[in-house]
Amino acid sequence: MKNSYRYRVVSYFSLLLLSVTLLFALIYVHRERVVKIEMLRGEMAPYQNFIYHHISKRLEEGAELKSAMREIEPLIPGKIRVTILSEDVWVIYDNFSEKDKIEESHLNRPELVDAKRVGSGTSIRYSNTLKAEYLYLASRYPNLYIRTALEYKTAVLPELAKENRYMALIILGLLAAVTAIVFMARRINKPVAALKEFIDAYHKGELEKREIKFPKDELGDVGEKIMKAFAHMEESKRYKQELTHNVAHELKTPVAGIRGYLETMIDQESMDPEQRLFFLERAYAQTLRLATIIEDISILNKMEESPKNFHTEVVNIKRCVNEIREDLSFKLEERGIDMEIIIDENLKIKGSYMLIYSLFKNLLDNSLDHGGENIAIRVEHTGTSDGKAYFKYCDNGKGVPHGQLDRIFERFYRVEKGRSRRSGGSGLGLSIVKNAVIMHNGEIKAENLPGGGLLFSFSLSSVI
Repeated sequence: MKNSYRYRVVSYFSLLLLSVTLLFALIYVHRERVVKIEMLRGEMAPYQNFIYHHISKRLEEGAELKSAMREIEPLIPGKIRVTILSEDVWVIYDNFSEKDKIEESHLNRPELVDAKRVGSGTSIRYSNTLKAEYLYLASRYPNLYIRTALEYKTAVLPELAKENRYMALIILGLLAAVTAIVFMARRINKPVAALKEFIDAYHKGELEKREIKFPKDELGDVGEKIMKAFAHMEESKRYKQELTHNVAHELKTPVAGIRGYLETMIDQESMDPEQRLFFLERAYAQTLRLATIIEDISILNKMEESPKNFHTEVVNIKRCVNEIREDLSFKLEERGIDMEIIIDENLKIKGSYMLIYSLFKNLLDNSLDHGGENIAIRVEHTGTSDGKAYFKYCDNGKGVPHGQLDRIFERFYRVEKGRSRRSGGSGLGLSIVKNAVIMHNGEIKAENLPGGGLLFSFSLSSVI
């Protein structure tokens, strides 16, 4: 079973904090121990000097060592063990020994080894004589050594025990820090848990059923972006599936028509020239429709892939719309359609000429295919604000049933399916219009006019 992300965060940070705290505590205890030992050394050293000056004077006067020491015993704390050693490091006096004479060499004692070498030495070791651990301080004097000692347990440890309150504070601080780590890990784990829930829902196909919320922080923002990326992938996947299905369906009609006309001409070798020409014209019309579908699909695919696929340049909007009117002038005259263009001569936008051309051309194609004959079309620039140019495109044709207005920008959606196919439309024109507007950071909406007809209101960014 895998450990949770929160458990690992708490474990790692707690272990790190514990290690640092333990290291700090060890350094602190060691430092305090050294300080206490130095303090006790400072307390014992004056007694050694006092003892030496007293006994050296009394020995010169002819007194014995023990009698000289008895004279000053009341002045020396009873807890201090005093040992006097000869020049060859043999014990000649020990105030903690009841023996009159101690024949024992201390040549190998570490504190005396150091005293012989550098003048003084300190050690903490177990005393076989007194069966306890002692702190020893030995000093070298002319013709002898003086060593004082304090029981370590009673002299040093009680002083260190006073520092326990500081250690208690350190432990409390450690517990508070671990609590903070647990709280922090819980907050960090929220977006991870939400992301895991999202992935599980994605794999089970239950994204629409679950409401997944990410916290309002940096990790939550990352989770939101990942979720949006997945949603975009799903949308692209769904779009491609729909596109594949719709393309197959849309291509079937012109391909079947072309095949039917060609098969008829092949089977009927005796067909008269006039009828053969009619069939060829119909087959040619179907190829034009096929080319239109393929071209529109290509444009949409390029839009879906990346805006970088389209070259940007300075586009004069009125010149572009006038060019479209010229290109479609034959159809406009044939159907008795009047087109009015109200756009400033100097209105320029930095964008894709190809997309802007497709935008206005598909709006015009939509009016030609579905608006009817003898209608009026109006293209108007209504104003500019915050770097955006606002437009209205309208005709006074048939309009769109109110319940279908929200769907006219869908790919392959047709209000009048049969008539649309007969008119040669691909069903992608208004979808291209919407995507072209979006790629120029604009918005578009459609509405029916009160007196009949359809109005498109949209905006395009990057006005120059």
